[in-house]
Amino acid sequence: MVPTLIVLYVAFIGLAAWGALVSYRLRRGDGRPFMRTFHLFVLLSFACALVNFVGEVVVPAIYPGPSETLVAAYLTIDLLTIPLLGLLFYLLFTWIPRLLGRVVSGQIRLAFWAAEAFFLAAFAVSFVSYFIRGITPLTYAAVIVLNGVILIVLVSSDLALLVTAPGGKDPAVRRLARGLGLGYALSLTVLIAVTAAARQTPFGRTTAGRVLPAGLIFLVNVPALVYLRGALTSWASSPAPEPMETGGLERLAGETGLSDREKEIVRLIALGLDTREIGKTLFIAPKTVKNHLTSIYAKTGVRNRVQLANRLRG
Repeated sequence: MVPTLIVLYVAFIGLAAWGALVSYRLRRGDGRPFMRTFHLFVLLSFACALVNFVGEVVVPAIYPGPSETLVAAYLTIDLLTIPLLGLLFYLLFTWIPRLLGRVVSGQIRLAFWAAEAFFLAAFAVSFVSYFIRGITPLTYAAVIVLNGVILIVLVSSDLALLVTAPGGKDPAVRRLARGLGLGYALSLTVLIAVTAAARQTPFGRTTAGRVLPAGLIFLVNVPALVYLRGALTSWASSPAPEPMETGGLERLAGETGLSDREKEIVRLIALGLDTREIGKTLFIAPKTVKNHLTSIYAKTGVRNRVQLANRLRG
């Protein structure tokens, strides 16, 4: 059985490497503000899956000792897993607002950091309690709390992708957010259903019953990555936009020496976004946008947005 698990683990590592490569290519091929953080999120997701597989499948197969010994092994591995999950939540909390072009309110930020602190505190309490008193009701309560926080964070994030209206007026952002939301909704639904079924039946106590949920964690990002690659490829091969948005912008940038950031701002101005909306889309302060606009006007020799639009068309 152990050689089979090693083969499976190597296969899952290959799957993780494929997902990381796809994510990296998407990041290199598309300059949207959220892509860098999304790439880090995907990498960390696979790292969590690799560690989880060792704890849930490999360790029990190699050392099928008494339950208390296994709990000690699980908690030791969780010394790595839980902080990784905490960082994963932070990346999730970062790339979704960047994709949507939204500024997170103070109340939501407070709720997020409270959930993070509660999550890490629950693990710390269970870890210390186990090594002092062994398995107690507190151990099981901590497991329920940890799983509950994970579920709440993931479901809330997915709902944000599905129902939150993006800032700005770009319909492509709306389609992209919903497509990613549907991809993650599919993955989470399957993972939750399989995990719940495994824990409620004798099958879950077998090696195969542990392999299936642990293996599905490697697949959580796959539907979203497949959708994202298809969507970006489709947009790249679609008919070119009006000259004001592409050819005119590149010509103007070549003539005036606009920086990449300034080109992004000019493109968003052409789409009709105001200063506040541009700041939300690019995740920068409105004052920073105004500073860039001053530089853009000086380089292009215009005094306002109307004249800038005329230069783009000219």
